[in-house]
Amino acid sequence: MLHGRTRFFEVAVWAIFNPAVAFSQTAAAGCHATLPEARKQVPWAGNAGEIQWSADQLDCKVDSGGLPWITITVLPPASGSPSQRILRFSVDTNFSPEKREGAIQVGDSSVTLEQAGGPPPGMAFSPGRLEFHIALGDPKSLETTQNLYVGSEAPLVYTASPDEKAPWLKVKDDGSKAPQAQRAFAVTANAQGLAPGVYQASIRIEAPGASNGKEIVPVTLTVTEKK
Repeated sequence: MLHGRTRFFEVAVWAIFNPAVAFSQTAAAGCHATLPEARKQVPWAGNAGEIQWSADQLDCKVDSGGLPWITITVLPPASGSPSQRILRFSVDTNFSPEKREGAIQVGDSSVTLEQAGGPPPGMAFSPGRLEFHIALGDPKSLETTQNLYVGSEAPLVYTASPDEKAPWLKVKDDGSKAPQAQRAFAVTANAQGLAPGVYQASIRIEAPGASNGKEIVPVTLTVTEKK
């Protein structure tokens, strides 16, 4: 019995002065670990924390399953308490609106980190307003087109609809219904049949799932007499 205690003390001292080797997360067969909780809630913006645990072996395996958004570090046992351990973890920011889970395996036990989903992605568009200038006189120059770009940090389905009260305004897309990170809409103004003056309209763009799912893009058409 004395020999067993002496050997345990020697291993504990060796582990304190060689933490990189002792806690290199090498598997130990049959390691029994006791964790204070089986699940932890983590905010979407990232988080770091500690988990105190105990085990019946010094080289108890700790593994995050290769998940790239979880980083773990095992500290050596405190002096005088070789069975008491501290596991430090850090979690990356979750930019997806969907929550995610990852398990940290400690010996024969595990703790699941449940991270909340981030806020919905925002929809951006450019330009912020469209301005067209058409001079009457040449039938070939009564129509002009500009691109309206819409995008987000996450793929979304975008639609763009012109003002129904402005028949001189048309919007055309590529017909795709698949989610995209960016999309271009061809906006055309046609002055055929219009008298000189300034005409106001708008384009309604939508992206379900975005934090700003509906936006209005002002459109101005200035029609002048040919000089």
